[in-house]
Amino acid sequence: MSILEQLVQVLGDSEGDGNPLLWRPHIPNSIDSKPLATSPSELFWDFPYDRLPENQVIAFFMRPETMFGLALFYLVSKEPLRWFRDAICFNPKSETFTNFVALHNLALAVFSAVTVWNSWGVVFAHLLAQGWIPTYCDLEWTSWNSGIGAWTTIFYISKYYEFFDTWILVLKGKKPSFLQVYHHTGIVFCMWGGTVSQSAWLLFIVLLNSIIHTFMYTYFFIKTLYPNIEIKSAKHLTMAQIGQLAIGISFSFGYVALGDSCSTPASRLTILFMQIYGFSLVALFVAFANRKYKKKTA
Repeated sequence: MSILEQLVQVLGDSEGDGNPLLWRPHIPNSIDSKPLATSPSELFWDFPYDRLPENQVIAFFMRPETMFGLALFYLVSKEPLRWFRDAICFNPKSETFTNFVALHNLALAVFSAVTVWNSWGVVFAHLLAQGWIPTYCDLEWTSWNSGIGAWTTIFYISKYYEFFDTWILVLKGKKPSFLQVYHHTGIVFCMWGGTVSQSAWLLFIVLLNSIIHTFMYTYFFIKTLYPNIEIKSAKHLTMAQIGQLAIGISFSFGYVALGDSCSTPASRLTILFMQIYGFSLVALFVAFANRKYKKKTA
């Protein structure tokens, strides 16, 4: 089976739980549907390559070298892209490029909205059927295998496509902020670690971040087509970003407090990284909001 056929199979194979309003793609993260990593060592030097899923598309993104390699490529790609832009005298105001940027933002807005609908639906269905603790802790991975794991995996992989946000800025002749580069780099590590350990805490990232991204990329889509339009509510997106980070961090402390009764050591290690990353993002977003919006109101 070709790589393209495997990708189509993943996106088209639904669990079929009888609810026609929810799409639950079948995306196994391992050959036995159990976490690839349950101990910290399995996240790195003892990674179980022999248990990677048969689908090579998913297996590729589960590998630690893929995550580290693509993150490194993203970090070093900006200067070569600037050189290429200058070498070909790239015109960022061309209609073709503007349409590409608009479609990029529209695609991410629609994708985020689809993720909102399906991930929230799957989580609510599991809450009603199993209750709060089995959904929050999910040590038997019933919630993960009921559909939230599939949407978490798709959401994780989409973070690599979001690298285009930075590359678009470079092609426009703008300098990406430290906040943006740090944001895009850190999230792939946290999402990868949570996905290979099938961490239940990821559901908060998927549920909240998909809502923010729906509005954010819709805003970018409108501003791409109508750059002179003023959208006064834009500042609320930054506050919403800060809010979703604060909520996610708050809910993550329960996994640490409950220990092995609620999460695996590998999952808790990724929580530690996520908390450090989350707190630093809150500080960066607050500083960004103070610089951008206080100037306008002064």
